[in-house]
Amino acid sequence: MQGGPTMEERTTRDERLDDLAQTLADMLGVDKTEAMRLALQNEIERLRSTPTIDDQIATLRETVKNYGRKSTRMVHPSKKR
Repeated sequence: MQGGPTMEERTTRDERLDDLAQTLADMLGVDKTEAMRLALQNEIERLRSTPTIDDQIATLRETVKNYGRKSTRMVHPSKKR
């Protein structure tokens, strides 16, 4: 464990932040410092895993480029030849 003040020892100027940290800590069964650490780690991971706008555009371009090349029409099994 690292030195320094814990979340409980710090003065939190933002009451809403303190309330959110306490709520998450209670839900996870950890202290507020660990709750904040986990929340920040999860948010960073979420943002890193979200495709960028460039990735989304590339995917759409590929979809449009291939549009119509394959039949997307469903054929009922009894109608197969």
